[in-house]
Amino acid sequence: MVRYKSIIDAIGGEMEESLMEDIEEIDTIIAELEISKGTGNLILCVVNSPAYRERIIRTLQRRFLSEVIFVEKGEQIIRNLKSGDFEGSDILIWVMPEEPTEELLNTLNNFRELFYEVKIPNLVFYNQAFSESVIRKAPDFWRYRGNYYEFEEAERGMAFEALETLATPFYYQDKEDLLRRKRINEYLLKKVRDIKIKSDILGELGGISYYSGELDEALEYHEEALKLDEELGIKEGIAANLGSIGIVYRGKGELEKALEYHEMALNLFRELGLKEGIALARGSIGIVYGIKGDFDKALEYFEKALKLHEELRSKNGIATQLGNIGIVYRTKGELGKALEYFERALNLFEDLGFKEGIAVNLESIGIVYRVKGELDKAQECHEKALRIFKDMGNRIGAARILINIGDVFVRKGDKERALDYYREAQLLAEGSSVFEIVSKRLKRLKEGQNAKDTQ
Repeated sequence: MVRYKSIIDAIGGEMEESLMEDIEEIDTIIAELEISKGTGNLILCVVNSPAYRERIIRTLQRRFLSEVIFVEKGEQIIRNLKSGDFEGSDILIWVMPEEPTEELLNTLNNFRELFYEVKIPNLVFYNQAFSESVIRKAPDFWRYRGNYYEFEEAERGMAFEALETLATPFYYQDKEDLLRRKRINEYLLKKVRDIKIKSDILGELGGISYYSGELDEALEYHEEALKLDEELGIKEGIAANLGSIGIVYRGKGELEKALEYHEMALNLFRELGLKEGIALARGSIGIVYGIKGDFDKALEYFEKALKLHEELRSKNGIATQLGNIGIVYRTKGELGKALEYFERALNLFEDLGFKEGIAVNLESIGIVYRVKGELDKAQECHEKALRIFKDMGNRIGAARILINIGDVFVRKGDKERALDYYREAQLLAEGSSVFEIVSKRLKRLKEGQNAKDTQ
């Protein structure tokens, strides 16, 4: 067990908070802790990402003298609470392990009163799986709680999803081009007899469906293409379709399945010695780790992918990985480095005339400006990106940008305009992981608005 007391300097505090998705929930917790100082109170906080949890804790530490206790066994909770050795602490923060043991759950259930007896507010952090175990196996502790909060670092998932689309070798000019290619491929699919050509057509239809936001349809096309390549024993085609299926699962928010398919693709590309495929697979795996909050691992995969793309002199691959690395630095709060990587990526995509790459990096640069509080610059970047995505018929990309513009208006204090943008995004994002992100924002904003209306 690790225990320490600290008061964190407020320098840079506002920047870190602005990087966080759940600012309103954190503000509510802070207000609750202020009110309950000197009294026993039990607040449960569910957060899956360890990195995000640490940022929340650091935010709280800037306001309260706190003691943070990393728990391994239940007996440590009993010993620490009974010792009462918390002199000078305003709050106690308990960080539970990734997986609960029976002994730990029994302790929480049977010694719950001790949290209140110390006369200091207690915050208990654990992940969703731990929370479900508490509800089932420590019901008295669950009922004994005060408030309960769920945190989700949604923006990170949305940001990495933007870059994932660039990992697919699929290019089109605008919405008309996308629809034209869909009609042509649907016609050809009925006519051709060659199995390999049919597989290629199915793969392209999968890409078209993905960019159109039809993820279930995209999955069906890629799975059909995979079966045909397996029949033919074409390993390169198998690997490419495994990667495409992984991307679709990522778009659906099914991260473990996505990782499984990307790793299968990587292994097959390695077996074939295909550097471009290896680089693409590494980039995709890095994205999944980034969304899961494992930034060190994400950065490791992105940098290896970048090195391979540089060896291959692939401008598109280099630009994509520069953008991915920028996302990691931005999420970690290193905004200067992030902006540098995004601008390098943007310049390369402009040289290539690759519209989607341009739009994605304008989006990323806009988010950096929003975090820095330069809201007009942020809005300008997002609106440029929105025009490109709408012209291309890319519903998911357009939905992400609409969310970002809504976020800018929230920061500007114009919640009505924000609601309009979120509602439009929700219509475009149905069936994708972006839908959950915008639904959460709408719910939070509406609840805030309703509370204000009833005052």
